[in-house]
Amino acid sequence: MKLRKIITAIFAATVAACLSGCAPTPIKAAPDDSPPQADTRVVGYLPDWSYYFYGNLDFYALTHLNIAFCNPDVRGNLSCGIPAAQMKEIVGRAHAAGVKVMAALGGGGGCDGFLALLDTPAEMEDFNGKIMEYCEQNELDGIDLDIELDSSHKIWNYYGDWVVSLRELCDERGYELSTATAQWVSGKVTADTYALFDFVNVMAYDDDSDKNSHSSYECAVKSLEYFNINRAVEAAKLVLGVPFYGRGYKNGALDWGSYESFASLVAADPDNYCSDTYNGIAYNGAETIKDKCELAKGYGGIMIWEVSLDAVGEYSLLDVIKTEMLGK
Repeated sequence: MKLRKIITAIFAATVAACLSGCAPTPIKAAPDDSPPQADTRVVGYLPDWSYYFYGNLDFYALTHLNIAFCNPDVRGNLSCGIPAAQMKEIVGRAHAAGVKVMAALGGGGGCDGFLALLDTPAEMEDFNGKIMEYCEQNELDGIDLDIELDSSHKIWNYYGDWVVSLRELCDERGYELSTATAQWVSGKVTADTYALFDFVNVMAYDDDSDKNSHSSYECAVKSLEYFNINRAVEAAKLVLGVPFYGRGYKNGALDWGSYESFASLVAADPDNYCSDTYNGIAYNGAETIKDKCELAKGYGGIMIWEVSLDAVGEYSLLDVIKTEMLGK
């Protein structure tokens, strides 16, 4: 009797999905533990303000997990809001799944204290030493620089030297070094500096020039082409950033005060799984994510801001990416 009920439930769910025009992720067997291809990256950011989501996170869907954010105090000592015990468990689960864990430095609104730690060689050396100590203490695998400051900011006068120094220290320890960037912060960063990173996460979202979607497919294409052609970053290093959230629009303009997780959009209506708009909110549904994965295969992979905004279960966007990018 139980088996008959299970079969009936699965059949009903499948029929409902087909009628909606877009099937959710099918029920799967146990994770495939085989490693992805070496040139494929799936980079997910896990914020310290919602770190508890790691209990629901499919680590096998990722190649890299970026802890957001690990930022300095006035003396350059790094910390984040994840308790030590939970940090150890997150890193342990990631490593067991073959996932590298990176300390993401900076973030929107988190970059103001960096300049004072970099504007003399002695301060930069001391700060970099503390970054390495933090990674060693937490058994991390590298650093992601997410410096989101306007291109006119003085920090860019020191950024190139900072990256050169970090590259050397990372090479000594076998760490990876990446950056998260967008066109509006890239003006002072040279091609030689970009070449020092193992990969470059392109934030192809929050595009306020578009009157309909802050993260359209066209935005993804233009963002990748900009860094490939205009900034001379090789395609294999460019990782396309996709949002697991939506933003609203008012009178044809992006409403910066709006922010809706994909999980809440699907909870409001399961049909939103395949759509890109709902109730004035523009986002990326499953079909657009699939299209962007196909685009990203010609580059260095996919990056996600951020994993805790995802739906849990059959409507997970991360599961779509896992299938499309890693073949799992």
